[in-house]
Amino acid sequence: MTPTSTTRLNLRGLLNEAQYEAATHMEGPLLIVAGAGSGKTRTLVHRVAWLIDQGIEPSTILLLTFTRKAAEEMLTRCEGLVGGMVGRVAGGTFHSLANSILRVYAPKLGFSNRFVIMDRDDSETMIGRLRTADPAASRNSKFPKRSTIQNIFSQTVNKELSVTQLIKKSYTHLIEFEPALRRIHEAYQRQKIERNLMDFDDLLLYLERLMVEHENVRQEIASRFTYILVDEYQDTNAIQARLTAHLGLGHLNVTAVGDEAQSIYAFRGANFKNILDFPKIFTGTKILKLEENYRSHPQILFVANHLLGQAKESFEKVLRPVRGTGPLAKIMVLGGLAEEAATVCDRIEADLVDGLSLSDIAVLFRASSHSFELEAQLNRRRMPFTKFGGRKFLELAHTKDFLAYLRLSVNDRDEVSLRRVLANVNGLGPKGQERVAEWALAKPSYLEVLGEAPLTKEKARPNLAKLRDLLVSVTGPDLSPRTVTEAVFLYYAAILPDLFPDDHPDRLTDLQEIKAMTEECEDLVAFLADMALSPPNNLIVSHEEAQARGDLTLSTIHSAKGLEWPRVYVISAVEGRFPSAYAKPSENEEELRLMYVAVTRARDRLTITMPIACRTWGVPGDGGWGPMPGGPSRYLANIDPSLVDIVQETQATGFAESFERLSGVMNRDHSPAKITIEDPRAHRPFGAARKASQGERAPEGLTELNPGLRVRHPGFGLGTVLEVSGGTAKIDFDQFGEKKVMIRYSRLTAP
Repeated sequence: MTPTSTTRLNLRGLLNEAQYEAATHMEGPLLIVAGAGSGKTRTLVHRVAWLIDQGIEPSTILLLTFTRKAAEEMLTRCEGLVGGMVGRVAGGTFHSLANSILRVYAPKLGFSNRFVIMDRDDSETMIGRLRTADPAASRNSKFPKRSTIQNIFSQTVNKELSVTQLIKKSYTHLIEFEPALRRIHEAYQRQKIERNLMDFDDLLLYLERLMVEHENVRQEIASRFTYILVDEYQDTNAIQARLTAHLGLGHLNVTAVGDEAQSIYAFRGANFKNILDFPKIFTGTKILKLEENYRSHPQILFVANHLLGQAKESFEKVLRPVRGTGPLAKIMVLGGLAEEAATVCDRIEADLVDGLSLSDIAVLFRASSHSFELEAQLNRRRMPFTKFGGRKFLELAHTKDFLAYLRLSVNDRDEVSLRRVLANVNGLGPKGQERVAEWALAKPSYLEVLGEAPLTKEKARPNLAKLRDLLVSVTGPDLSPRTVTEAVFLYYAAILPDLFPDDHPDRLTDLQEIKAMTEECEDLVAFLADMALSPPNNLIVSHEEAQARGDLTLSTIHSAKGLEWPRVYVISAVEGRFPSAYAKPSENEEELRLMYVAVTRARDRLTITMPIACRTWGVPGDGGWGPMPGGPSRYLANIDPSLVDIVQETQATGFAESFERLSGVMNRDHSPAKITIEDPRAHRPFGAARKASQGERAPEGLTELNPGLRVRHPGFGLGTVLEVSGGTAKIDFDQFGEKKVMIRYSRLTAP
């Protein structure tokens, strides 16, 4: 069909040239590469309306989005253009499409068409029963919880990996449970079929299986939809990309809309290469780029384009501003996290004086834990905020534990904290905890003799003695907060895997954040009081509700995608935090895209903060542990300093030239060069490893080792020590290859 003149739509007056060309494309595959703020949704809405206006039967148009709400909003806007006929458009998510098709064809796959869809809670309930029935799981208190198992099973579908492959890739600390998890997964799959049940992931799996195994059915389904439009194509996973091909390869009238530079959901299974490969799958694809940005001032887009230019795998594009000039984007070089939090709060207060409301402002960060210091500062200033993304800091069990040890260091009569830390003593049951607590609190001073408390079961005695040693070491008026937190961190990090076997690596990251906060404070008593008097916001509301009640927005970048604010602060843009110290080299591009998404949320003013005096933890790219300086983020290296407003706020010694050296932080391959910034409050180096004879057998509870030793790691299994440097070791593991580990926390034992 060839396009005819529009009868009701004056698209020339509504769209720019690129948008118009995209909206009025008629036959063949079309890829719309829509840069941030370029009117992607507007273009897609007008494309649907234009097709209907050209006489295309609405029921043959399929609009696929990632949320039902997005589809409803688009079709409502479309209805305002062409009227009620839009109601016949097939609009929804991949999962809703799969459900509607499987209701007809499920018997071909061994299901009744009256199958029931399990929600997450249903799925976890079934997994919980199977977990209890498995002997290995029921006998081991450290076996992962049903919610963790459900996450693993879901990721096997979205990332197209077996249970074994996924555990080796993403859950190495659970490797000992791999056989049992594989058995539970097999039983889970069987029971769903036997009981005519499907979970959300099954919907896509079975739809694809239907189309692959029954060609006549695929042709019948594909013939219903002569025009297919897929929104946010960069966020599709492998199955969704193949389903698009199954539906559209017959007629090729497929429109994919998206921006590979905003693909930030790899952890869910999204693959940005789907949009890059679209022209290879759909031959003859017409590629149109929407590069005119209607959201941000040119000065903000300068930073965004600087980021785009670093992408190694992307469509070449440059955001062109439509709006007039505004203030330069600001990059603030600060000292530590406390200074960053105070400075951001000061700036927000200045924004309010300038006429903005709190709801006009957002503070964005790479990880939820990066806002902890800021949350405390905002609460002290009584500035209302709502946080999106991540977990609520002071509601977490491991955070409560950590603070309990700190409280006991300043007040050993704190009964609540004493009972909490006793609950973490291995071998001490509820009755034993009660007996020890009552015995201790009845004494004028119990710290030195805590290890002698009356016990019913003597197996807890050594662990109780370790707690005594910790509490004695952190009690004293002359101890600095840093000394106390260092000791508590070392003690608690060692028992964390036993307390939280499912996700102790993530929890350790949170503890490193609170440790960094306490190390910057001068008075531990005041810090603990602040935590009690100003707990982080725990309200769970929508972005719309937060906006309506006038709250400041704190958000992870993942939770901010698709939103925008007049004023945006992007905090902690330093190595080890943004990009994350735990990102592998292969994830560098996704970290870059996260920064791009953050920057392009700003309409009028953008501020990026660099607390370069803070210390981050981890060795980028190799999964190891260790302290490292937080030099400026690699993504802002070589930025033209004349086109941004660089502000040096910190008074700390040694930082005056920090931003001037930014261009020298990166090597040509965009890997971090050696950073020589020195922090007077830096962690002391870890002790040198003990020299030992070649081939010496590693002792149980190993803390020191040398090259050539055979060791066992609780997550990676058997390996051979290659190098020892300070407190870290490089080990060649038999199943996982080379890894760098922190000796104190890795729980290495003899093979």
